[in-house]
Amino acid sequence: MEILLYIVTYVAGVVTGALVTRNNLDKVNKVVEEAKELAEKAEAELEEIKAELEAKQSKSTTKRGRKPAAKK
Repeated sequence: MEILLYIVTYVAGVVTGALVTRNNLDKVNKVVEEAKELAEKAEAELEEIKAELEAKQSKSTTKRGRKPAAKK
């Protein structure tokens, strides 16, 4: 009897979730689209930052001179 109660509760939860999602599908799709756009912007900014860091590192390399002679 207890198992039957769990099964009925689970099925009721799934049906409720499906109905709520169906009613708010437009809102959910809008949120997902906004999240995708923000992710694309973040990736573009990350690429810009990486390019700037690589440019700084390549410019900051200095020429090495000879080591001073060791005293004997």
